[in-house]
Amino acid sequence: MAAQNPAHFASRRLADLQRAMRLIADAVERLPHDCRDLAGNALLNMAAETVAQNVGCAEAGRIFARLGDLLGQGHQPPMTGAIPLTGFDT
Repeated sequence: MAAQNPAHFASRRLADLQRAMRLIADAVERLPHDCRDLAGNALLNMAAETVAQNVGCAEAGRIFARLGDLLGQGHQPPMTGAIPLTGFDT
């Protein structure tokens, strides 16, 4: 099996991320009105649990601390892409 081009892989991952965000946004819009204001909190809880399961609690803490730093600096996460959350991206 041939090695994948890293740029192609990153591009594909970004496209997949954008598609997932669109699908989630559409699903949130279909929630009952009285549940929509809780959707962000529910998604954050699900994300935190998934990240912790995937990379471990210590690394998840570092990732979410980085997100907190970026938000604290006034950076708005874009709906069209990804924001750098790991030390390798800084």
